[in-house]
Amino acid sequence: MFTIENRTTGRSFRTDGCNVILDDALIHGLNFPYGCRKGFCGKCKAMIIEGEVAYEDDIPNGITSEEASDGMALLCQCCAKSNVELVIDELSSVADTEVKMLSCKVQSIKHLNHDVMQVFLKILNDESLRYLAGQYIDLIHHDFEPRAFSIANAPNNDGLIELHIRLIEGGKFTNFVFNQLKENSLLRLEGPKGDFFFREDSKKPVILMAGGTGFAPIKSIVEHAIVTKLNRTIYIYWGVRDEIDLYMDLPIQWVNKNYNICFIPVLSRPNENWNGRKGLVHKSILEDFDDLTGYEIYACGPPKMVESAAKSFVEQGMIQDNFFSDAFVFAFTEKKQ
Repeated sequence: MFTIENRTTGRSFRTDGCNVILDDALIHGLNFPYGCRKGFCGKCKAMIIEGEVAYEDDIPNGITSEEASDGMALLCQCCAKSNVELVIDELSSVADTEVKMLSCKVQSIKHLNHDVMQVFLKILNDESLRYLAGQYIDLIHHDFEPRAFSIANAPNNDGLIELHIRLIEGGKFTNFVFNQLKENSLLRLEGPKGDFFFREDSKKPVILMAGGTGFAPIKSIVEHAIVTKLNRTIYIYWGVRDEIDLYMDLPIQWVNKNYNICFIPVLSRPNENWNGRKGLVHKSILEDFDDLTGYEIYACGPPKMVESAAKSFVEQGMIQDNFFSDAFVFAFTEKKQ
């Protein structure tokens, strides 16, 4: 096994040298830049400071022989042959992401509960989508206006996009998804979009607040934090109406496997058998934290929830610059779900 370290960020990962360096970097949650992944565009070019890398064939077109002689390498095409220290700027902001229009097909559809569908989209034509944990895409079908959905999986498998789609009463597109969309159906997507994404350079403890399917981008953030072995304390508050609306048991699995993660579900309309927290999810946070000054808070869900939380959290000491939000809009527009 070899160690690959990026001197720019100090982050590292282990590889057996069988995969190209870029693939292993993405699997381990490092946001290395790239484009075509075929050795042509040169966007994944890095300076090799120490160690040895090798290409399966000749030097790719995306790098000149002079650059290769000077220690440059295309990470999408080379494998490590020893421990490697390199220099490359990792993706760290929305400005670094490239919005693309991509063809995709429905790989799978699964009911998570009575009104939430899990849809996996496979990006076609050897293309990929580079995004930050928390961002969203516009899903495009020729019979409907584009609809925005948060990406629910961490950005370490950019050829597969997970969405959590909630059935909206009177919503034409969501009814289409629940009643007509089939596996292998062809769609298009545009993205990534949005400035709601996880800030990895902070050391503050994190409070993640989700309402309903606002859990989708929170899931992406948590999975990315786990893959990158983030040691910051993470509190997850998931607010829903009834227990059936907690459509995934992943938070329990995260808590059981990660000492730094805490999960608090909050039900606003629980049945008589519920023994957990009750009421509005942001009020549970206010009850648990007397002073929010030292925390980063990410809130995703219905606009009223986000607005109420923002105001009350500031009153309880939260610094406005430490609050990041994405308010889902339903109604007739079905803008974000």
